[in-house]
Amino acid sequence: MKTFSIDYRSPPSGLGQIINTDFPPIPDHMILVSYTGCGMKDDPIYSHTIFIDHPECEIEGWIGPALPQLIQSLKTLGVTEVYDSEEGFNHPDMCDDRHHFKLQDWIDIVSQYC
Repeated sequence: MKTFSIDYRSPPSGLGQIINTDFPPIPDHMILVSYTGCGMKDDPIYSHTIFIDHPECEIEGWIGPALPQLIQSLKTLGVTEVYDSEEGFNHPDMCDDRHHFKLQDWIDIVSQYC
């Protein structure tokens, strides 16, 4: 299973990681997700980096303007769940007790902010 673990407070390192739970959670098996103003285009620590180049993200200071690109990347890579501790506190009825959301439920929540 592939999980996107988002970290809203991780700049400048990136937005989060895509973790394949079939492998140990080490950078060799993780994909960094970053965007303009938040992380590197190609972080050599990770097996791969998804860099969303969207100038408005840097201006606004968050991924919101490029949320459709992020969602498409997650779907293309086969992500099925999202770990989001902040939204887990805001929407405990939509996630499990460890704050894991089904991808579509998470998309429905964060899309409200755009």
